[in-house]
Amino acid sequence: MFANYFLTAWRNLLKNRAFSAINIIGLAVGLASCILIMLYVKSESGYDQWIPDNERVVRLHTAYESPGRAPFLTVRSAGRMMPAVRDYLSAEIEDGMRLVVWDTTVQQNGEAFSEQVAFADSSFFNVLNLPFANGSAQSSFNKPNDLLISREMAQKYFGSTDAIGKTLTLCCLRGQTVELTVSGVLEDLPDNTHLALDMLVYMDTEVFGQFPGVLDTWTSVNVYTYFKLRPGVSLEQAQQRLTWWVNNESPFLEFAKQNTGMMQAGTQVSDTLKHKLMKLADLHLDAHNDAGNMGDLTPMGNRNLVATFSLVAVLILVIACINFMNLATARAGQRAKEVAMRKVLGASRAQVAVQFLLEAIGLVMISLLFALVAVELVLPWYNQLLGKVFEFRLFSEPSLLFTLLGLGLLVGLIAGSYPALVLSGYLPGQILKASKSNESSASVKLRHVLVVFQFAVSVTLLVCTAVVYLQTQHANNLDLGYSTERKLVVGIRAARDNLESLKQQWQAIPGVQSVVYSSEAPTQDNENNNFVTLLGSNQGDKPVEELLNYHNMDYDFFQAYQVQPLAGRLFDKAYGSDTLTPAEQNQISQAAAILNEGALRRLGFNSPQEAIGRTLQISASGDGLNHLTVVGVIPDIYFRSVKFAIRPSLYMLNPQRFNVATITYNQGQASQVTAEIERVWKQAVPMQPIDMQYLSDMLAAQYQSENVQMQLFSVFSLLAVLVACLGLYGLAAFTAERKTREIGIRKVMGASVKQIMLLLIWQFSRPIMLANLVAWPLSIWLMFNWLQAFVNRIDTWWLLPICLMATLVSVCIAWLTVGGNAAKVAKANPIKALRHE
Repeated sequence: MFANYFLTAWRNLLKNRAFSAINIIGLAVGLASCILIMLYVKSESGYDQWIPDNERVVRLHTAYESPGRAPFLTVRSAGRMMPAVRDYLSAEIEDGMRLVVWDTTVQQNGEAFSEQVAFADSSFFNVLNLPFANGSAQSSFNKPNDLLISREMAQKYFGSTDAIGKTLTLCCLRGQTVELTVSGVLEDLPDNTHLALDMLVYMDTEVFGQFPGVLDTWTSVNVYTYFKLRPGVSLEQAQQRLTWWVNNESPFLEFAKQNTGMMQAGTQVSDTLKHKLMKLADLHLDAHNDAGNMGDLTPMGNRNLVATFSLVAVLILVIACINFMNLATARAGQRAKEVAMRKVLGASRAQVAVQFLLEAIGLVMISLLFALVAVELVLPWYNQLLGKVFEFRLFSEPSLLFTLLGLGLLVGLIAGSYPALVLSGYLPGQILKASKSNESSASVKLRHVLVVFQFAVSVTLLVCTAVVYLQTQHANNLDLGYSTERKLVVGIRAARDNLESLKQQWQAIPGVQSVVYSSEAPTQDNENNNFVTLLGSNQGDKPVEELLNYHNMDYDFFQAYQVQPLAGRLFDKAYGSDTLTPAEQNQISQAAAILNEGALRRLGFNSPQEAIGRTLQISASGDGLNHLTVVGVIPDIYFRSVKFAIRPSLYMLNPQRFNVATITYNQGQASQVTAEIERVWKQAVPMQPIDMQYLSDMLAAQYQSENVQMQLFSVFSLLAVLVACLGLYGLAAFTAERKTREIGIRKVMGASVKQIMLLLIWQFSRPIMLANLVAWPLSIWLMFNWLQAFVNRIDTWWLLPICLMATLVSVCIAWLTVGGNAAKVAKANPIKALRHE
């Protein structure tokens, strides 16, 4: 019996090559899309789940939410939080540890390499039990400055993993180079981890003695803090206890009393200063909600994006299954006599249904083979687009093979279930007597409904793709408030003692227009915040005090970026009093300051001119106070990504805080200038690699995830439309074939080719138009909500013309798809048409 089923299926496949090809291609595209997205979903959702006891490990995140000010979000926390929380929540927390990431230089054999070093508390392996290639946590990480390196680093610097006892020279700790001895070698971490730990050092707290804002602080958030919960303790229990401590027994209560701008009357500390625990396995997909513009140890994922592309893959596969069902039921008439004869000869309805199900499963398995070939071909491009390394190990991973076989079986059952039920239900008496297909009007209506569904999905994806593209272009082309052209950004921390000489040498390079220093360059916008008091202006019994973001800029910085003041002036050497100098204890130093419009509003000024000459008090440098005279007001500029709101900001001139140089060069001289800049750097700082980037590249990197999202949406939207059009083409061809005699009679009666073509095209235009009516409200609702995540977004009225354009595109595609068959049939000789059947 099964041999007969196989033979019948094979004959039908060969007899109806065009329709078989349509089904195979459509299902192959759907399956290939599913496989590609499955690789992505598997990688994204499996982050850090390989770490032992990962379900008990949590990380502490911090957020400042002051009324009237954009929230400051970060996945970091203050240095003193870990021991305080660990000790207070000892009933809930088994242990805790801090991680401080530091960009440094490794000097080896006369060469210098930029590396990232992570300093960790001694309890690191009590929380994160990472595997060793050589050594162990007990023997290799038990005293200050013990150095662990990854297997990859061991190969890089020593040529083998036998690196214990060998030394690496790091620059710099406590301002000096130091030799650290390798005490152990860690296994290379998998790609699906949020950790970046190629070099791990047992933290010596004295190393950070000159940087009290790292470990000895309650307010500066510069460390990653992890805790391991005790068995049986839930995240919610620990979070509840942590919040109670913050509101009732923590030092933050006293800080809130001292800083009037921190809290409003009737609120708790946790209303302004939020501490949130998040599970280790959730960090990759959910930490972006808490990260703000500061980022994480590695690029973050997005749970909504994973869910969205999973849904897209399912929809493409459903569209392909609909094609199969539509074509199978549409051609049911050609199988009706076969079904009738099988039943007359004794076949039951179940046996006939099994036959059609097996045919469907066989067709899907053929499609799966084509899909696997397609995945292998496009996988390198897919990896490059996503910046990942997906490996398709079909035979070395039995679970993957069985998953795909199971997927093929499931798709075959779904696609073949309806045709099997319909065809197996034919009554042999009616079929053999009437010599007709016995197709019901319900079957025809169902096909129309399925076509509507297919194109509604396709149009929705087209609209989403267009909106994502426009929003990305809007972000890329938004006026940032400063010039971004022809600029190089160079890290200068390693040359801090030689900055003036370095600037002079760079300025002497032919093609260099200007060299200016600053604490950060655009896109490097750190959350530097301080309370600022406006002297001479009281609210009740106390002067106006606000929390402002601050930056330190060189003379001519704003001129280099072509930022013009709204009132007053910019920093100018001619005045001789603009530079901020450290204030000794109980002393007050004088300097100049510039405000942006946001800070102007926060401090209560009605106009830029009103702020000029006013004095701000701040503790910004030294042990005393700094009085800053407002000398200028500049427009709000996007120093960070346009995805975030512009913050009220204060600009000062403190050379001790300069970390980067911005070098503006002449048009067409980029390559010559960069070569000379690097040559000068090597002479000035020979054992420190230069850190140099084009500002345009730094700006573009801010929107990398949106660009990837846009490209993926574009590809999968086109695939959905392609699969839907394949099905429409098959239905159109079959409809034209069934109407051959009708068309012949119409031509004999005087109908023109144009009229016949319009008749056939209109038949398929109606469900396409209905699909658009279904897709419009869904698309607008989805994209309206998606756009709300952006502070700066395209106007929502764009959604209407985008929907209109999607409708036009879908109708045109449908017409082109149907038109070919319609023209072929309409031009045929009516004599041949009347002899048909």
